[in-house]
Order: sequence, then C-alpha cells, then structure tokens
Amino acid sequence: MVPKKGGRVRLALAQQSTNDTFDSARFTNANDYIRGSAVFNTLTRVDGSGQAQPELALSWEANPSATEWRFKIRKGVEFSDGQPLSLQDIAFSIMRHKNEAKASSAKPLVANIAAVTAEGDDTILVRLAEADVELPVLLGLLQFCVVKDGTEDFSKPIGTGPFVMAEFQPGIRTVLTRNTNFWKDGQPYLDEIEMISITDANARVSALLSGDIDMAADLKGAGIDQVAANPSTKIFETPSTRYAGYQFDAATNFDPNLGLAIANMFDRPKIVETVLKGHGSVANDHPIGKMSPYYNANLPQRELDLDKAKHYLKKSGIGRTPLELSVSDGVVYSVEIAQLLQRSAAQAGLNLTLRREPSESYWTAVAGKRRFFATNFFPRPTPHLLLNVTWKSGSQWNFSHYGNPRLDSLIDGVRTTLDVDKRIAMYHEIQEILHSCGAVTMPVFLSYLDGVSSRIQGLTPNQIGNFSGFRFSDQVWLS
Repeated sequence: MVPKKGGRVRLALAQQSTNDTFDSARFTNANDYIRGSAVFNTLTRVDGSGQAQPELALSWEANPSATEWRFKIRKGVEFSDGQPLSLQDIAFSIMRHKNEAKASSAKPLVANIAAVTAEGDDTILVRLAEADVELPVLLGLLQFCVVKDGTEDFSKPIGTGPFVMAEFQPGIRTVLTRNTNFWKDGQPYLDEIEMISITDANARVSALLSGDIDMAADLKGAGIDQVAANPSTKIFETPSTRYAGYQFDAATNFDPNLGLAIANMFDRPKIVETVLKGHGSVANDHPIGKMSPYYNANLPQRELDLDKAKHYLKKSGIGRTPLELSVSDGVVYSVEIAQLLQRSAAQAGLNLTLRREPSESYWTAVAGKRRFFATNFFPRPTPHLLLNVTWKSGSQWNFSHYGNPRLDSLIDGVRTTLDVDKRIAMYHEIQEILHSCGAVTMPVFLSYLDGVSSRIQGLTPNQIGNFSGFRFSDQVWLS
C-alpha cells in the first residue's frame, strides 16, 4: 500500500508522570522516548537488528583503533523554527551529557568521549579516551537527541524531527503537530499525534475497542484476546529482552542468600504461559537473551526449586520476618508475577507481602529507595549499552546500588575489546556475576504487546521499545 497523508492518531500509555520532559538527558520511560523521537532526531537510527543506520549523519568511519570516529553530517537540515542545523549544535548535544550539573542519565555513556569537534563544514570528529566499537549505535540512542547549541530550557522544544510540540501537560497530555519543515521528503504522514495517560491496562483496551484511542501500549491479560478478536483492532507484538526484574537495594541490609532464595522461587515457564499468555520467554537472571551472540549457554537455567530456596532462606536467617516487595501497575506485569512469587514464597516458608505503589511516582520515589522492588528495563541495541547504565557502580539506573569492581572492569572492557572471542568471554563472565549476585532476579523477558486500530499502517518491529522502538511518528499512516 502507498502511504497516505493526513489524519490524527491518539495514543495511550501507562507510565506518564509529572516528571515527563522533552529534555533527553532526563528521559526515563516510553512516553519521554516517543515524545522525544517525534520532535528531535539523533545522529544515527538503530534498526530492528540493532545496527546503526543514517539519520542526521549520512555515513561514518573509525580509525583502526576505534578511538576516533568521523561522522559526515547531512546538509540542508533545519530546525522547526527555520534555523539551519550546525556542527556546533551536534557537538553540544553530545557533550552536554558530561555536565555534572545536568545529572544526565547518559553520563556513564559519554564518560569515554574526550572531545567532539567540527572538521570542515560537514564532518564531526569524536575523539575517545579508549576504543569504542559501538559508538555509532550509542549515538542512535534517544538520550542523544540533537538540540540547538546552548539549549537549557525545554519548555518550548525546538528540534529537527517530524513533529513540533503544540501542547504539553506533564503526566496528562501531549499534542504534537506536523513539522512542515521536516527534512525527510513527504514525511511525516500524520497531521497530529496526541498522547494521553491511561494507567489501567483494562481501561486502555476499552478505549481502543471503543475507538476513543488508536494505539494502546502494553496490553495484558484478557485484553490481548479482546483486541485480537475485534475486526477494528489488531495486535502489534515485538519479541524483546525487556526484562521483568525484582531487585534488592544492595546498599541497605542486603543478604545475597535472600536474593538467591527468591531467584529459586519463580516457576518461569508458568509465568510465560499464564501471565504473559505466551508473549514472552524465560530469562536466567541476567539481561542477555538467547538470540544474542554473547549469550552464555553454559550457564545452567535457573528453575523453580523450593529445596534450594529453603536452603538459602535458612542461610539468610530471615525466619518468619515479613519481607515487603514493592510493585506497581506502572511496572508492566510486576503485580501479576509477584502474586505467583508470593505463593511459592509461602511454600518455601517466606512471609512475602506485596505493597502496591502508585505508577506516577514509582521511578522517582520507589525504585532504588525500597529494600525490595520490581523493575523492568527497555533493551538497548547492544548489551553493553544497557549494562553501563544499569549495573555499573554509581550509574543512575543501578537501582540496586550494587558495586562490583570486577563487573565494572568487564563492562568497560567489552566496549574497548576489538577481539570478538575475548569480548564474548567477558560477556559470559558478566552473566555469571549477575546470575549469582543475589541483588536481582530476572525471571522472564517480555514481548512488547501493543494494540492498534486496524487503520494504523507502517509499524515495524524494533526490540528497543514499543511502537517501532518508540520511533513510529515519521513512518505511521492511516489507511
């Protein structure tokens, strides 16, 4: 079908909060990423296979040691206000994440970048302290949205992306209208996108089936079958390594034995079958999936083993002291999986209680601030890019506050090691460390399961996130 121009799409997500932003240094959830990808561009764009493709950068090449990268920048690109994109804008957009005062979530990712400078009128040179074989992929992450040089105020964002902000009420509503100055010929196809918050999954399904919305993120339960059975709606599924995790705060009253006891209480195949309805896969307490070339197949798959759970519980000395687990509807499937865990815990002799937290404040007031809490993380194009921001000591999203010098060394090492076999061996050891540390258990990986109107066309799977890796805005059209 030939894409048609025009029309308006209304999208409902589960995780919007008053901390929603257009500042990519502070992006934390699907709402931020979708909003950001609509208004801004990145240097590269990561495709469904995890490879970097041209976006604002037309091409790139590295020196033999991968310590210098040159990016040739597309000419003729303008911001939505008509100002031309400059090399200085791009340099600022990368280096601003190194600013201590910014407290950017991408700070660990730019620690290795020594300088970004212009060469001639169409080339950016990125100098690194150490080798990075994945830099073009890194610069395709939505933390690296390109903004105007010196931008600090994001209340009225100006970007080079397919849409411009018309209205923004954090945690409530975002309205985006077509950028008539967009550099991709003939795109975007839509005239307008509206984003709203519907925390309850059943309510999102009802809104989709009634036609009140056109796109609904993160379907679950009976809603999956309802959407699939309705001729006016359809399921858009993307298999991924987005993991459902349960983490301990390793900095406060932490006993690895308790974490290992929990890890042996999950009936992982049953979770996939009954909770995920088959839309997911078994995980092994680390974030690297079986399709990755770095997957450690020699690591035994952890299974439900109540005898082992009882062994570790006894070593922990917790006895009948209650253990509280924080969960939330805003952490997809965390409540349903925790309810199954609670039953296994009772059989093993652990008094596990569930505390249902509000979605709106979960990632600022709960994750990393309670003793035991649910998490899930969107995959990154490469395992290193995820590990660097979630498990390296001191990283902003290391919610367990877990510190392991050997793990830190390995995470840095996979970035700088050019020898593939050595890099594989390092990734294998990383998986062994996380599998045995007790600070986290990751029982299953979740498919992205979104519902859309049958009129929605142009979506393509990308395991980075919902709706084409959050980047649907310049490719979707209405039939």
